[in-house]
Parts: sequence; structure tokens; C-alpha cells
Amino acid sequence: MPFSLSKQTLFAGAAILFFLFICYIIICADLGQAGFLAGQVRNLPFGDKMGHFILYGILAFLVNLAFRNAHWQLASFSVLKGSTLVIVFAIAEELTQLFLANRSFEMVDILCDLLGIYVFGKLAGWV
Repeated sequence: MPFSLSKQTLFAGAAILFFLFICYIIICADLGQAGFLAGQVRNLPFGDKMGHFILYGILAFLVNLAFRNAHWQLASFSVLKGSTLVIVFAIAEELTQLFLANRSFEMVDILCDLLGIYVFGKLAGWV
């Protein structure tokens, strides 16, 4: 029997790899060792904010697809489970910056994270 992977397995694998990539970026930033790519992104107008939007958005997209766009029903709101997990991670990561000398906490970063998660979560629903 040939080996085949389900779409959910592929999406889950991609989500895990992308999560690890974001963790690598976070660790480098926490240690004050931003690499070449991070330096180039910061040189762009609003590059850091676009990075937050895109990175957390892609993570939400992949996690939601891995979870088959599963929802939680909260009163009259329907909330994507994958997006909820990414929101918790993003906010926790941003809050840790309050305690690190090499990082600076900014509410605008959280806003960009949330916007990316929302937009790419909607995109996952369309896919």
C-alpha cells in the first residue's frame, strides 16, 4: 500500500514547522541576535508591523486548516479554535517582552498580530 498523507497531516506538519520558525525568530530577538532577514524587515517602512501581521496570520491560517476550521460557540459568537490558540500564544509572547531588556513591548504589535490572525483565519475558512 503506498504511503499517503492526509491534508490535515500536511497542514499540521506545516503549522508545527512554522511555529518552530516563529519560535526561532523570537529566541533570536530575545537574545538580541536579530539576523540578516530581521534587519532587512526592520529597514522597511512598517516592516516590523507587517512582519507581525504576516507571521501570526500564516500561523493562524495553517493551524486553522490543521483543525479543519473547527469552532467554539461562545454566546452568539463563533470563534475558530486554531485562531484562539494562536492569539493566546501571540499575546503571551508579547507580554514576555515586558521583562526582557532586548525587547520592547508595544500594543501596536499585538494589534497587528490580532489583525493578521483575523484576516488569515477568514482566509482559512474560504480555503
